[in-house]
Amino acid sequence: MVPGEEFRLSLEQDMVFGQTTSDRPHPPLLTKQETAKLFSTTTRTVDRWLAEQVLPASAKVVIGGSVRFRSEVLLDFISDASAEAKGGEAE
Repeated sequence: MVPGEEFRLSLEQDMVFGQTTSDRPHPPLLTKQETAKLFSTTTRTVDRWLAEQVLPASAKVVIGGSVRFRSEVLLDFISDASAEAKGGEAE
């Protein structure tokens, strides 16, 4: 299982509430702590990944000084990274 996949699956189930994520006008936002949990890492690592542009810049949202992360962007990032990893194993 890919790191964070268990939380990702749980998050997707929580996000749906009887709808697909594409039916929702705005996906939920995650705190830095929730984002760290999604990736099975620390908030310090999330900060470092942002500074090093590891995470997509479009995932970060600042609202009134509070930092949040778009879960849909992060889940797409994880899916893309997982697909690349699987593609690299086949070569």
